[in-house]
Amino acid sequence: MIVAVVVASVLLGAAGIVSLVHVARSTNVPDRAVGLDLLTSIIINSLAVVTAWSYLPGVVVLILLLTLLAFLGSVAVARFVDRTRS
Repeated sequence: MIVAVVVASVLLGAAGIVSLVHVARSTNVPDRAVGLDLLTSIIINSLAVVTAWSYLPGVVVLILLLTLLAFLGSVAVARFVDRTRS
């Protein structure tokens, strides 16, 4: 179990760094929105790994709230980009 947690943590950390670099280097709003959405997904998956490793059921509520917030943020950015292009 510890090996799986370490491997998942390393891969999620590398993905987070790549996502941060993508957000920093992107020049337009849709690219940054995709990068931040990816970063939010990485954070949610990291919380899921922590929950599976430590058996803390309270973190599940945080995962659900963050998922809802990420979804609503993605919808809001999509509507904003759609209105600015038309």
